[in-house]
Amino acid sequence: MKPYILIVSIILFFSCKEKPLDTPKIINQKTNSISTIPVIDSSYIATKTRYFTVDSTTIKGEGRIVIDTILSQSQFVMFGENHGSKATSQLITALVPMLYANEFHHTAFEVGPNSAKKLIDLSTPISTTVEKLKTFNTRYSLKEDYQYPIPFFSGVEDAQFLQAVRQKNMNIWGLDQEYYYAAPYFMDELLFLMKGHPDYAKIELEKEKTVDIIKSWYAQKEASKIFDSIQKDPVVQQYFNRFAGNALAEQMLNDFKISWDIYNRWKEDSHADRISYMRTNFMNRYNEALETETAPKVFLKFGSLHASKILTNTCYDLGDLVTQLAKKNASKATTINSWHRYYINEKGEEEDHLIKYASYYKRLQDFMVQAKRDQWAIINLKSIRDDILKGRIALPANGDYHRIKSLIDGYDYQLILPLDTEVTPNKG
Repeated sequence: MKPYILIVSIILFFSCKEKPLDTPKIINQKTNSISTIPVIDSSYIATKTRYFTVDSTTIKGEGRIVIDTILSQSQFVMFGENHGSKATSQLITALVPMLYANEFHHTAFEVGPNSAKKLIDLSTPISTTVEKLKTFNTRYSLKEDYQYPIPFFSGVEDAQFLQAVRQKNMNIWGLDQEYYYAAPYFMDELLFLMKGHPDYAKIELEKEKTVDIIKSWYAQKEASKIFDSIQKDPVVQQYFNRFAGNALAEQMLNDFKISWDIYNRWKEDSHADRISYMRTNFMNRYNEALETETAPKVFLKFGSLHASKILTNTCYDLGDLVTQLAKKNASKATTINSWHRYYINEKGEEEDHLIKYASYYKRLQDFMVQAKRDQWAIINLKSIRDDILKGRIALPANGDYHRIKSLIDGYDYQLILPLDTEVTPNKG
């Protein structure tokens, strides 16, 4: 009897064994039959991918049709970038004429409101934009590469897309806090308001001492809450007190104090206050635009995290804001994410981010393998989302599910850049 029992046990074991997790089943209610839904993979994603090139300032290829459709149908386009990307800035330069042709009169960037005004000043006259930004960056950038006065405008290619924006007379909205290293140039902006004051020479000396104090605190890399310490310094207080009663200066100082408070509390969940500040600034500028337009169209260029439509880092970011606003307006918002795959690092070596950052991209590799070194890839996540809702394709049931669902729910399109590198430094 023992061999018989053993055989029966083996049969029962295999008959009860679980089916693989990546073969979801659905029951047809009419026929009561079971059918298999294919699971999302690279071959399926390839059918949702189109390619294009950026030749000088022209976008060419099948992907151009996708971009044309996005711009013609959207009131808001939220572009989630990789900061410091040369290819991205070149793409934006090529996008500007297309944006303008589709009546996008407003652009919003990840800079402070006062920095946005400064960018307008630095691009006037428009033909001098690259050179004026170079002079500005040379004067106010500190020792480290990231210590420039206005974020994401440190490269030649950044200046070129700014020039393209200004050539089309598009408005520039600064929505973010003022940058950590913006204070030295900002002190000069305040001083400029005191031109003609009888004590100008004395005030200028106070400004120089204030800048020295700020830079000394910057040098203390381990110091926490440095902006609290800066504002408590008697010399700094004396300089700031010079502007009492000057409405413009007081507004500028208030903007900076908000920014400094956010930096001071970055370990204490000030991120939520930063996102709320950006959302408030967007709505203020949007409501101003409504005074002359019935449906202002806005192009936003921010880091990818800010472009997501779903909860990220405990916050509902700008991607959520424009999505909800579009629903209210019965219009459309399109959110776009972007990745590098092939990248030339500072040593001149080519990196494959699918390998270098495998811990992140391994769960998204079916998307990342669509990349090409010489072309942009644009993947229609919205179409994939629709296929999932209609039961045409299924997400995997393993651990990849969460990362893929977050991508598909968070964005409408995924861009994968061609071979890329850092922007060309625009300073002496």
